[in-house]
Amino acid sequence: MRKWKETLAGYLFCAPALLLFLTVGLYSVGFSIFMSFYNWSGVDFAGTARFVGFENFEYFLFGGSPIKTKIFYDGLLNNFKIGILSIVFIIPISMILAFVVSNIKRAGLFRTIYFIPMVASGVGVFYVWQGLFGANGTINTVLSSLGLDMLMVKNGMLGDPRTAILGVIITVIWGGIPGTLILYYAGLANIDNVYYESAEIDGANKFQMLMKITWPLLKPMTIIVLIQQLNGAFQMFENIWVLTGGGPGGATDVVGTLIYNTAFKDGRYGLASAMGWSVFVVTLILSIISIKGFRSDTE
Repeated sequence: MRKWKETLAGYLFCAPALLLFLTVGLYSVGFSIFMSFYNWSGVDFAGTARFVGFENFEYFLFGGSPIKTKIFYDGLLNNFKIGILSIVFIIPISMILAFVVSNIKRAGLFRTIYFIPMVASGVGVFYVWQGLFGANGTINTVLSSLGLDMLMVKNGMLGDPRTAILGVIITVIWGGIPGTLILYYAGLANIDNVYYESAEIDGANKFQMLMKITWPLLKPMTIIVLIQQLNGAFQMFENIWVLTGGGPGGATDVVGTLIYNTAFKDGRYGLASAMGWSVFVVTLILSIISIKGFRSDTE
């Protein structure tokens, strides 16, 4: 009887979260899948929605609308650019900082300092970056005062189609380092010092220890970072919307901004849902590839 009461109490504690998930989360996911096969303007679904099958997917994936198809694939390419280029910098920088933090006193203070970008208000931080990258922003002002006018971007880094995506990537790197640093710091803390002592006895130098001991043992953590960063790159919206709104001239448009514009500006909710689920498939495939790589490394 007592065990039954404890089980019931556990279910009752879980009930509010489960009910919220079923009524909001699961319903929203199911309805968005359903809606991706309809042409709907967002008003009176029963009266105005029209079933179109795979027409929405064909419209932007397979050239049903050549312009929309190009815009979609350009946005998807930007997602890939941001994800891959940010990973190239986030992983080595975070690993180096993790080494530094793990070998100095007052490590807790430095971990807190590095972690600040993750707890700061996203919108507020991105407005600060706007001020740094603007035409009359801090970076251009400093370059001008140093007589380095040739390095200035006339319209600001975010206002020039050639450099706008670079500005976005810099903000992604800055925001991605703290969480990755903490992961690598935890990974380093779990490596037994016996490995390094044995390698030192065998005459290995610091670089050899890094490549033969540290890096292989941190591979599982690196796979986690890859999955997180790639998924984050394909779910990106807030920073792009605040920094550039997808501009200038669509240079920084990603799938997230295209979905927003398609749904809330063009009023094509079915098409926007189809775009969202197409990106879900891409991220799912990338995650499966990453997980398979993780398993092959740990077997």
